[in-house]
Amino acid sequence: MAETSGLVQRLSILTDTITCVWIGPTPDNTEILLVTNDGTALDAAFATSMIQALASASTNYRGVVAVHDDSDATITSVRVEPL
Repeated sequence: MAETSGLVQRLSILTDTITCVWIGPTPDNTEILLVTNDGTALDAAFATSMIQALASASTNYRGVVAVHDDSDATITSVRVEPL
């Protein structure tokens, strides 16, 4: 598992099932990752909670750590760094 850390520089909700997140130390040095869901109620609730955590971290200038597979950009979990 890989971890990408930094500030949420940008968050774009593209569809009901795909959200793009740019995470990195500066706006021009980011990695783009995805939050996806398969449309089931449980997966949609999990994705919504991750998106809310990322949005909250973005507006409060809190660092995050996004966990994803080494060869996949889909976020599997998010940690918001303490102040």
